Amino acid sequence: MSKFVWFSVVLFIGIVVAGSIAFMFSMRQIIRANKGEELTRLLEYEQLMLESSVNSEISIVLMMADSPLIKSFFADPGNQELEEMAFEEMAAYQQAFAANTIFWINDIDKLFYFNDDIPFILDAESPDNYWYPMTMQETEVYNFNINYNPDLNVTNLWINAPVFNSEHTPLGIVGTGIELSAFIDMIYEEYTGRADKSDFYFFNAMGEITGARDVGLVADKKNIEDELSEAGIEIISNAKNLASGEVMVLDTGLGKLAMSSIPLLDWYSVAISPDSTDDYNNMMTTLFLLTLAVIAIVVVVFNVFIAGLLNPLRKSMKEAEQANIAKSHFLSTMSHEMRTPINAVIGMTTIGKNADDVERKDYAFDKIDSASKHLLGVISDVLDMTKIEADKLELSPIEYDFGEMILEVLSVINFRIEENEQKFSLKIDDDVPKFVIGDDQRLAQVIINLLSNAVKFTAKNGEISLDISLADETDGVCELNIEVADTGIGISLEQQKKLFTMFVQAESGISREFGGTGLGLAISKHIVELMDGDIWVESEVGKGSRFIFTVKVQRGRKDSQAEQNTEEDKNALDDGAVKPGEFAGKRLLLAEDVEINREIVISLLEDTGLIIDSAENGQEAVDMLEAAPDLYDVIFMDMQMPKMDGLEATRRIRALPALAGKKLPIIAMTANVFQSDIDACLAAGMDHHLGKPLDIAEVIKSLRGFL
Repeated sequence: MSKFVWFSVVLFIGIVVAGSIAFMFSMRQIIRANKGEELTRLLEYEQLMLESSVNSEISIVLMMADSPLIKSFFADPGNQELEEMAFEEMAAYQQAFAANTIFWINDIDKLFYFNDDIPFILDAESPDNYWYPMTMQETEVYNFNINYNPDLNVTNLWINAPVFNSEHTPLGIVGTGIELSAFIDMIYEEYTGRADKSDFYFFNAMGEITGARDVGLVADKKNIEDELSEAGIEIISNAKNLASGEVMVLDTGLGKLAMSSIPLLDWYSVAISPDSTDDYNNMMTTLFLLTLAVIAIVVVVFNVFIAGLLNPLRKSMKEAEQANIAKSHFLSTMSHEMRTPINAVIGMTTIGKNADDVERKDYAFDKIDSASKHLLGVISDVLDMTKIEADKLELSPIEYDFGEMILEVLSVINFRIEENEQKFSLKIDDDVPKFVIGDDQRLAQVIINLLSNAVKFTAKNGEISLDISLADETDGVCELNIEVADTGIGISLEQQKKLFTMFVQAESGISREFGGTGLGLAISKHIVELMDGDIWVESEVGKGSRFIFTVKVQRGRKDSQAEQNTEEDKNALDDGAVKPGEFAGKRLLLAEDVEINREIVISLLEDTGLIIDSAENGQEAVDMLEAAPDLYDVIFMDMQMPKMDGLEATRRIRALPALAGKKLPIIAMTANVFQSDIDACLAAGMDHHLGKPLDIAEVIKSLRGFL
């Protein structure tokens, strides 16, 4: 035994080591590939924003330089009348610039005007003013220059355009400035990808940094290769080899590095995303760790099982119990809400098998039924969230009795309220319509979820209320205001911020203490929004909570009209109770490949008097219809079967010559419950859809509708 245990341990360690190495290598490749894509998007976004901003400012500067009034003023700066008109035009241009910044200087008096500051005479011979002779003597359209303002700790990009007279003689310079520091800060704030944890820089062809979050690098004219020396690559030469618009992505000693060119400024940009252990804080790592935990549990359970075979029965039972505890602990880390009902089903099945008296067996069956419905609710929540993420959650509006729907909701939740000895009050204003048109099941789902939470988080003898009122009505569209209030534990402001997010509860301890998947409120929010409404919470810790939401529904028919129900309306109000012998003499063809599913349907319909024949696949069902086309009154058709699926079988049946002109009802009976699956059934020629697990009441109502 000890050798076997040691072998299992060594095997497990080997799996862990090999799996960890493979996982780390694969994740590193995936992470770096993702970082490269994010950095590429960052540089493309950065270039687009900068060039768009600069191009916009250039166009305004060139309009200034081409202004006849400004040209006249620069040629005759002593003309008072021209000066006043030129200054007014300059003020208008200043308002057009994004930074509200403008400067101008004429070559006669060399007075430098900047915004509303006092003008001063520019020393054109000073090395600091190199841009003046360069613009006047060498520039045809415009140029750029960079300077650093130590007082404001900002970097500015200046656009300089010469003003020419009709003989193309330069008269002076006009221009504006773009605050690069603010632009870079904006990029950091607005870009929301993984690269938001990265650093990026602008630099010119000489390698001098022209833009960075640390403006001191610009002031010191720091070389980009000196700043990023640990990258271990020749940044400048690689950048110069870039084509216009090209982005180069490299693996370096600093992490993932991307470079691109900015042709408009004759600059380049570089972004770096360093390697970090935080890169592994993702769902893949969680799944990997859970997989290791599964393997560990399997090893432990297997060893416990082997040891149990060699021990007396009492010791075997004890070790099996310990294994069950270990298994339960593991499953609880994955999903408490799925573990609880599954454990209840398994446990109560064992109790029911071992019980001798009927009362004990019924008790076990009741518990199994309750746990199964809870598990189905959890699965339904997950499916609803899947539909929401795929944008496939849709409403199915019908006309229904609003009060009856509320009573059905209370019948679902009332036993829990009584069990907790809580006080419940219901108020429905008189002006709320009796009949409305909307999705009653989805609205009931939201109310049940809110009431269930209220019951869960309210202590014994606490108070819960449901208030419904008509907030507004326009052209028959009613806006209902529905409020669920309790005197429970309350919710802090911080917790309220994440309350309607999927897979999130108010705090991590909630699921351990009260249970829940954290999906209910997120689903409710989406349903309410589909109904053109809104949902919010008002709460204080220790003082209870008020969940309020609004929905829009269409006012239904008047009471007198509503009494004239169609057959469809009557079916909608049908409770689905089984009536013995109700379908005596009718024959049903059940196409279902799983034996236990056939047995369930036959047993559920046993008291109705239906004669049921079974087919184990779609081909067999078609053959039976060809042999006796007038024998059956209705067909239950599974979708997924061997040899021929339900959809193809339905199409074949509808094409049978013997059934031409005869409407034989075909009802889909499948676990595929997405709207796309239902649409596929109807498109194939089926008349209705029943989802698994089957609800006997829905089955009976469907049969009544067709038989």
